[in-house]
Amino acid sequence: MVRDRRNQTIIVSGESGAGKTMSAKYIMRYFASAHDDTKAQDAAPDAISRVEEQILATNPVLESFGNAKTTRNDNSSRFGKFLEIRFNERHAIEAAYIRTYLLERSRLVYQPASERNYHVFYQLLAGADKDMRTRLGLPADAATAWDSFNYTRQGGSGQIANVDDAKEFEHTSNALGVIGVTTEQQGHIHALLAALLHIGNIDITGASERVGAAIATDDTACARAVELLQIDSTLFCKWLTKRQIVTRSEKIVSNMTRAQALVVRDSVAKFLYAHLFDWIVRAINQALTCGDSSAPTASFIGVLDIYGFEHFEHNSFEQFCINYANEKLQQNFNRHVFKLEQEEYQREQLENWTFVDFQDNQPCIDLIEGKLGILALLDEECRLQQGTDANFAEKMYKQFAAPGPKPKPDAPAAFFQKPRFGACEFTVRHYAHDVAYEAEGFIEKNKDTVPEEIQNVLKASQGSLLPQLLSDPSASASDSAPPPAQPAAGRLSVRAARKPTLGAVFKHSLASLMDTIEATESHYIRCIKPNEAKQAWAFDAPMVLAQLRACGVLETIRISCAGYPSRLPIPDFIHRYRILLPGPMEPLTPESSLDEYRALAGRILAVAFDQQPDRSQVGLTKVFFRAGMLALVEKQRVERLNVAATTIQALVRCFQQRQRFLREKRAVLLLQTLARGVLARRQLRMLRDTSAATSIQA
Repeated sequence: MVRDRRNQTIIVSGESGAGKTMSAKYIMRYFASAHDDTKAQDAAPDAISRVEEQILATNPVLESFGNAKTTRNDNSSRFGKFLEIRFNERHAIEAAYIRTYLLERSRLVYQPASERNYHVFYQLLAGADKDMRTRLGLPADAATAWDSFNYTRQGGSGQIANVDDAKEFEHTSNALGVIGVTTEQQGHIHALLAALLHIGNIDITGASERVGAAIATDDTACARAVELLQIDSTLFCKWLTKRQIVTRSEKIVSNMTRAQALVVRDSVAKFLYAHLFDWIVRAINQALTCGDSSAPTASFIGVLDIYGFEHFEHNSFEQFCINYANEKLQQNFNRHVFKLEQEEYQREQLENWTFVDFQDNQPCIDLIEGKLGILALLDEECRLQQGTDANFAEKMYKQFAAPGPKPKPDAPAAFFQKPRFGACEFTVRHYAHDVAYEAEGFIEKNKDTVPEEIQNVLKASQGSLLPQLLSDPSASASDSAPPPAQPAAGRLSVRAARKPTLGAVFKHSLASLMDTIEATESHYIRCIKPNEAKQAWAFDAPMVLAQLRACGVLETIRISCAGYPSRLPIPDFIHRYRILLPGPMEPLTPESSLDEYRALAGRILAVAFDQQPDRSQVGLTKVFFRAGMLALVEKQRVERLNVAATTIQALVRCFQQRQRFLREKRAVLLLQTLARGVLARRQLRMLRDTSAATSIQA
């Protein structure tokens, strides 16, 4: 960043449980402490230190509210995070900004076997004191409190080995304080979390649509939730079990079935938790940017910690979006390492290299996000009043698996497979693995809607936090929605703007992320999972090899061996390494031709590599080096500079010692002259005395 004056991005990727989150944490710690030498020169060292502390405090907060235990990882990130660490002109941290992507909302209401809900719920149940438990309606026994709520007991696992949720709750509370969340606000957050747990325990009865769903008036969980949310109990219970249809002339209220009411109940819980998560991210950004997130910055280093490729026994909409994001990241990696690399070789007209074939995943991405791709078909079905998951699956079968000739290998349809047996399923051939998705639930999760009547009830809350959460959803720091489509010119539209689907929002935010990455210098960290059992010192070689092959590391090694991973512009190369040429040379001028520059660069390389042309090549505008060769040239430059420095030092020391010698010689001659004068005068005096004595004696 300092040398090239270009923003940087570090992309941490790998399978779920491979260590991406821990790697990102260590990177953040390094950047928060790596510029200690600049603090003494900075005008406001305390402010910088505060930002560093806040950056590190974001880890326990976001892990608590956004991470959960899965079958593959005890601390799996269920959202994507892009952290911009912003530096000032003196290259010291001055601010930071976080963007989040696709929080897994469905985890709040459903967890598979042996998995957990988000950590914060178990931390609250284990770490709350007696007064807080009484106020929030939580069980007194902290060890088994998780088994009292529907939203925390579904996985059958309430604890993680070697993790103390009570201590983690204390750490989370302290971290919230560091980022500026007051004790009062933390109390409101705890009340909202407890209300979500009680919402999951609301018992909804009703056998048929004619009878209608109902909530008992003495339902304790509902009363607790309403009390903690400070909302109207009657209206809340009414719109949990009834729906309103607005026509041109009237509003029709009808009963919902129990299954429909349960869906609405869970949607409300997901809706509230998603807005709480977004509010926390906004609070973090408010603290990290000192309230001015749009302020210009000299440079930044981005750290992308995003969910890894996921392949479970049952894969739904969340896994589909996660794997879609990984496809885009893999494409960026392919472009960075393979496509752009080899295209540059061709553009520079290099010789002595072979074209490396690699698997291009663009057809798979077209299958997902194309004009008639899976996301487009899903949005089309969501716009229909009677849209169903079965119809969505049928549309995909007709579009990508219609009877006829086999599609071409590079066609999007070649990456789609229709199951032989079973309905509402489809398989996508991802770059890492073929994944079978269950289409059931795609429509509901993509719509991600909560009835407007319940939203109005929640917005009318008498509390201070809930209205604040719901007042400005557009300010969310997470997935930013694309602008709504405008009606055609000359056409009057009376229909209200349609809310974008979750898939469209995610697609738009992912495109924005890729634009940011492509505008910076990318660096990749590939995290490799050694085994499936989550055991230390256990190495499953076939599994590791499959990951290396899937994420492109083996292909990277191939192209690095066959290509030229290091390069420098010819003028920069000459300016830095012309010292390797022996003897004086005529300086090049801006008017010198490109051929003269290339010829001089060739002379330098001939001297550096002793007439071995296979180690480097001179292109049209750049000098290319084999792996490790640039370091060898740099070593020779350092050695030449050391010899030159030693020679200069020897001449300077010789000059200094000669001057010292001449000064000492002059001093010695002066002393000798004075001493001889004294001795001569003594001898003269003695001769005079002797002559006088002889004269007297005579």
